[in-house]
Amino acid sequence: MRDYFSNLDNDVKRFIHSNYINSGMDYFNFMDTFLYSYGIISFNVVTNIDNNKYSSYIKFSDNNIFNETGEITIATDVSSDTAEERLANKLITLIHFSNYDDWVR
Repeated sequence: MRDYFSNLDNDVKRFIHSNYINSGMDYFNFMDTFLYSYGIISFNVVTNIDNNKYSSYIKFSDNNIFNETGEITIATDVSSDTAEERLANKLITLIHFSNYDDWVR
């Protein structure tokens, strides 16, 4: 995700980047806190201890700027790297197709 935001080629990316710089937080804590304020309650990669595989998910609040509901499972029973990559790609897709006016409130 960090690579995605390093190219500040649209208003949404610039808005998120500006908030990150002004936050004084490390990248991962910032994303967690920032996305929470826009309706992503949690996003994570979790281990299935029975088979040493990983799953990733995103859980949304009822009122979120992405118009998603509930929890979305992104990947199940895959490697850690795959679960992380799929989660990042889903978050990037959600952000990419969002509207700048939704972020600036």
